[in-house]
Amino acid sequence: MVDHRDPVVTDIVTVITTVGNTGGVALATIAVAVWFVTRGARPHALALVVTMLLGWGLMNALKYTFRRDRPPLPERLVDISTFSFPSGHAMMSAMFAAAVVCALARMDLPRKRTRAAAAVVTAASLLIGFSRVYLGAHWLTDVVAGWALGAAFGAAGIVLVLRLISARAGR
Repeated sequence: MVDHRDPVVTDIVTVITTVGNTGGVALATIAVAVWFVTRGARPHALALVVTMLLGWGLMNALKYTFRRDRPPLPERLVDISTFSFPSGHAMMSAMFAAAVVCALARMDLPRKRTRAAAAVVTAASLLIGFSRVYLGAHWLTDVVAGWALGAAFGAAGIVLVLRLISARAGR
């Protein structure tokens, strides 16, 4: 892939990868949480924020557990000093996507809107993950593992936190 990089594509991919940075995912999380609150879905907002915060901690714990080196510098177009596995961009974007889709599915919304939102957040996560491989920041296995772990944790996190909130409210 290194030999086939195009400067214009590289610029576009760099913007895509920036969306998946910690700040970008945090802003998206806050924006969706606020949207949930404005729709009367405070438990969904809380569940999203809690899931993403716990997931961020899990992602960092996994990086320090595996301590996998990144691809070599000549292939890398970004300067990063953290460990490679799993891809934090892929994991957190997939976690966000899965959490949002699961939360929306539990709301009384038109199915068409939920499907459209699912398509957008899933496409964003896929693009963010592929951007990490294109830029040489990760091995493909880092990204695939990030997507799998993120999606699983995001879906499970939303469901579990919403159940806990519901159980506490029922007391």
